[in-house]
Amino acid sequence: MSPPARFRGPIPMAVPMAVLMALSLAAAGQAADLSFATPDGLFRIEPESRDRTDLLPGGDRSYDTLAWSTDGQRLAVVQNYGDVYRVDPGAEVPELVFSSTCQRPPTIDLVWQTDGDTLVISERCPAPIAGAAGQQTLWLSSAPGELARFELLPEALESAIFLAPDGRRIAYVANQHIFVVDLGGGRPRRLTQTPGIYGAAGSPLAWSPDGTRLAFYDGSYPFQRLNVVAADGSDRRLLTPAADFQIYRSRLLWSPDGRYIAFYRPHNPPFSNQEVVALVNVNTGETQALTRPGFYDALSWAPNSQQLVMAVGAQAGRQALFRLDLVDQAFTALTTEPLQNLLNSQWAPDATWIAFTATPPNAAPDTQVLHCVRPDGTQLTPLTGTDEYVYPFVWIPAPLATGTQGLSGP
Repeated sequence: MSPPARFRGPIPMAVPMAVLMALSLAAAGQAADLSFATPDGLFRIEPESRDRTDLLPGGDRSYDTLAWSTDGQRLAVVQNYGDVYRVDPGAEVPELVFSSTCQRPPTIDLVWQTDGDTLVISERCPAPIAGAAGQQTLWLSSAPGELARFELLPEALESAIFLAPDGRRIAYVANQHIFVVDLGGGRPRRLTQTPGIYGAAGSPLAWSPDGTRLAFYDGSYPFQRLNVVAADGSDRRLLTPAADFQIYRSRLLWSPDGRYIAFYRPHNPPFSNQEVVALVNVNTGETQALTRPGFYDALSWAPNSQQLVMAVGAQAGRQALFRLDLVDQAFTALTTEPLQNLLNSQWAPDATWIAFTATPPNAAPDTQVLHCVRPDGTQLTPLTGTDEYVYPFVWIPAPLATGTQGLSGP
């Protein structure tokens, strides 16, 4: 690794110590606290009381990504599309640790390593011209003021870089193979035995929550079949063996216990644009459709891996949010009026709340209101006003109480 020739320094604005104290208190606070951004700044809110605390100012610099360390003590943010700041305990001001030099706004992913000190920054620059490859780089911010570039990436990547949940490994496609490499050192390890078309049309290499397996699509779009392989290259299995299996939205959602993968499966392609929410058992390969054909979004798992939340209805039409219990196959309505642009839902770490953003009826199309609701459908509450645009939002990690991993099945 070598240090980059990039500017690093304090954030160029005054941040009162009270704001940083609020940030520290938020990180050490209750499990069910949300952080979210609007054009006015970054905030913390407690859903029950709706008490809101300012964390960082906004102004003319938008927040694009929020990433908390697993202990909730450190925060990293992407502002203005290309600037990465980190806030560490005891810091007087947020520190600018990375500034993109891409010609156009890049895609930046942030993951804290499990030690809580090292921030991994993955940057993908858009291609300068159509048909060309965009540049990808990886950086490690190991402490305030320290940044090093990871030098072991191949020149010709055929996919995005996918960070493991612990932030210590990455996966990517190069030379028609899938590779995994340890960010602490060592040579890239090839996982696939035969060359193939992996990661076509932007499909992911999806790490299991414990980092022991990767799920991926193999084949030319849209005839891509779902596979899984151990992170050491062993035990590759084909989960969707049908020769005519197709996929259009390639998002893969592992259950927190690593037993299942949920995905959007096309219904009667190419004659219909509807989908079903499907579930595959990673150990047995058994696949089942959980819904009727329709339009679905905002899919998320409960911490106990026994429930899913999903938005039903077209994005520009009338959407509703439901919770599906996988034990008794019962649906519970979580919203009481039609919504639009319901694209993201997140369970609280202790499963006491479900948060989502959506455009309420009769609100301006560019409105995104942050809501919370209990998993049983009670206490549906808007946390922000219709004059605010919330993006992004994320729950603040905190130690979990035992016995609070979601609603129990019958």
